[in-house]
Amino acid sequence: MLKKMLILLIALIPFTVTAQDAAEALTGSITLYDSHSYQPFLVNSDGGWMEIRQIYKEDFNSIQPPLPGTVRKWRVKTSYIDESAQIGQSTLQVKLGQFESQDAVFTLPWTEKASRWQEKDSNWFIPFSGNGMIMDGNATLSVRLIAPPRSSAPGKIYRIELEAWDFPSEGNDTETDTPRLQMAFSSPVELMVPMDGLKEIQNTRSEARDFALDFIENNIDGNLPAFYKSLSDNLKVLESGFSQSRYRIAPPATDLSRFTLADYKRNYHYHIYNYDEYAELFPQWFEDGRRWSPDRNCYLFLGTEVLPGMNDFMKGENLVFMLKSEEGKWKIIALPE
Repeated sequence: MLKKMLILLIALIPFTVTAQDAAEALTGSITLYDSHSYQPFLVNSDGGWMEIRQIYKEDFNSIQPPLPGTVRKWRVKTSYIDESAQIGQSTLQVKLGQFESQDAVFTLPWTEKASRWQEKDSNWFIPFSGNGMIMDGNATLSVRLIAPPRSSAPGKIYRIELEAWDFPSEGNDTETDTPRLQMAFSSPVELMVPMDGLKEIQNTRSEARDFALDFIENNIDGNLPAFYKSLSDNLKVLESGFSQSRYRIAPPATDLSRFTLADYKRNYHYHIYNYDEYAELFPQWFEDGRRWSPDRNCYLFLGTEVLPGMNDFMKGENLVFMLKSEEGKWKIIALPE
C-alpha cells in the first residue's frame, strides 16, 4: 500500500510543478507608508484627496521588470481604521500621481458601517506602459476616504504596501484588459476638447454652481416658493435611485434668517463635480439593477465641508444634491433620503 502511495505521489510531481509555474507570482513590494516610522495618517471623507508623502523613482526601480511571457499587475494592501459607523457604505482609495501623467488609483472593497480595523487588498491595476512599471519617476502618494453624501467620516491609515504580481500572459489579452482596468480604476483621462467646446463646458459648470448657490440661499432665507420651484418633477433619491415626490421634501427646518449666503461661503467649502468626477467618487450609483443613474448632463453639489474653526450653522440642511438643466431651466433632480 505504501509503495502504491509513493508511486502516485511521484507521478503527481510534474503536474504540481507545472501548476505552480503557471500560477501568478508576487515579484516584489514597496512599503509606501508605515506608521511604525510615522504617526498614523489621519483622513476624513470631507477632505478629498490628501497627500501623504513623496515616493521616489529609486523605490519603484527596486522591483524587477516582468519576465517574458507574463503580465504585470499591481495592487495595494492597506491597513487602516474606518470610523464610518452608522452612515452606510464607505471605502478608501490610494493614488500614485505624477505631474502631467496618468495617475494610478487603487480602490479598496466597500465596507458597511465599518468602524473597525481593516486589512484590505485593492483592485488590480495594469499600467499602460509596455514595460509593466507603474511609475517612471517620483510620485506623490495620496489617499481619499469616500463616505455617503451628507456624512463626515474620519479614519486612520497605518500601512500601505504596493505589490507587483506577474501573471501568465496566456489567456490575458493585454490589448483589451489594459484600457478597461485603467478606465475603471484610475482618474479620468483628460480629453482633447476644442477651445469653443471647453469654454462651453466651463460656462455650464459655472451656471450649475450659480444655481446651486441660489438654492442654498433659498434655504437660508426660508423662501419656500423658490425652494419647491427649484425641485424637478422627476425627483430621485440620491442613494437608491428611487423616485420621490418633491412635495414630500421637508422644507428647511432651522430658522436661518440671521444668516446670509455670504455667511455660508465664509463658513463652508463647497464642491461642484461633473460626471467623470462623481462617477469616480460614487461608483455604486452606476451599478447594474439601479432604478436611476445620473448622466453626463448632471452635476453633483457637495457643500457640507466646514472650514477649520468655522460655524456649522447649516448642519442637516440641503447641502448635498444633484442638479441638471431641464428644458433650459436648472433643477434639483436628486436629494439624499
